[in-house]
Amino acid sequence: MSLRDADIDVSPTVRVRDGRRKGDSACETVGQRIVHGHLQPGELLPTEAELGREFGISRASLREGLRALSAKGLLETRTRRGSMVRPKACWDILDRDVLVWMANAPPDQEHLLGLLEVRAIIEPAAAKLAAQRASPRQILDIERAYSAMAASLPGNLKACCKFDLALHEGIIAAAGNVFLSRFAAIIRTALLTAFRLSADARQAYEASLAEHWAVTDAIRRRSPGEAERAMRALLKVAARDLAPAFKPARARPQSLPMAGQPRQSRRGGG
Repeated sequence: MSLRDADIDVSPTVRVRDGRRKGDSACETVGQRIVHGHLQPGELLPTEAELGREFGISRASLREGLRALSAKGLLETRTRRGSMVRPKACWDILDRDVLVWMANAPPDQEHLLGLLEVRAIIEPAAAKLAAQRASPRQILDIERAYSAMAASLPGNLKACCKFDLALHEGIIAAAGNVFLSRFAAIIRTALLTAFRLSADARQAYEASLAEHWAVTDAIRRRSPGEAERAMRALLKVAARDLAPAFKPARARPQSLPMAGQPRQSRRGGG
């Protein structure tokens, strides 16, 4: 059973909210078109008059939305030229909306590999710091997230995914580093992308519960080195689970900076 079969919400931060500013809808829709590749770098957007008619909003509201996209690095607007799509290298990929749009975009191998590499850099260090710094309440929250994740299987995949997110975000928070916490949204995006692409998310989670518990237990016992190693082992399982999404020529598994002893046959969620 795939994540799509379980009707998992992979865009929790992009909502149609009553009373929101009218420019938000235009920002969201145009932003998704850019990130999903429907609008290519260097391409000019339709005129403000055309976009205003499409979204049924005033020129002032439209400009508000376009300014938001410019702030996120997706657009460049020039007088008498209009708004032009910028290359991906210019995007603010730490922006929460951009990350969510990327999580819902068609699979991009470079993007997936980048997420795996960033997780391999950030999460083992976060687990190590969490084992050193977590408050008793934070440890309890991490344990509860793991227990709820395990208890959700096999019947409630949606809840399992939710508590897996809570576990990883709890570890980032417990690391106690304000700069590291800025990357929590990246971890969320990586997990949501993995959920969406998993061929069998339920089997993946059941296979990776031991690795999730090893991380949780090491933090609980305040063993920084074990927590770091356990997280690396968990990330190797997550990387292997995503391998089918890559074409053979671009998989480059040897390039992923993931240490730890390899496992023989396990596949799992992150």
